[in-house]
Amino acid sequence: MITVLMAAIMIVSGIQIQGCKFKIVSEEEKREIPFVIVSEECIPEELASIIEERKEEEIKVTYADEDNRYIIVGYGKQDTGGYSIYIKELYATANAIYVDTCLMGPKEQNTKNAPSYPVIVLQISEMGLPVVFQ
Repeated sequence: MITVLMAAIMIVSGIQIQGCKFKIVSEEEKREIPFVIVSEECIPEELASIIEERKEEEIKVTYADEDNRYIIVGYGKQDTGGYSIYIKELYATANAIYVDTCLMGPKEQNTKNAPSYPVIVLQISEMGLPVVFQ
C-alpha cells in the first residue's frame, strides 16, 4: 500500500526515479514534443503487423524508421466498441521522453457489441531518447 501511495505522489508531483535517487522534474525542464496521431492506413506495414499480433493484450512499445519514432499504446481487447485514447502528457526531458495516456470508455449506450482493440500510434521526430510509459 505504501508503494502504491508513493507512486501516486510521484506521478502527481513530477518526481522521477533516476537510479537509486528521486528527482523532481520542474515544468521548466519539460519540453513539449510535436506529434502526429497516425491514422490506421498510414501506419508502416511492419508496425501494423506488430500491432495486429499483440492487439489482444496491452501494448506499450516504440518503433523507429529512418526519420521518425512511433509510440504505440494499446489497451487490449475490450468487450464493445466506442473507446478512445486520451493523451494526458507527452514531453521530453534531458534524459527521456514521457508519455501518459488514458482509456476513455464509450460515451453512448448504443455501441457495437463486437470486441474492439483500442490503440493509438503517435509519430514524433527521432530524438535518441528512451521512452517512458507512465
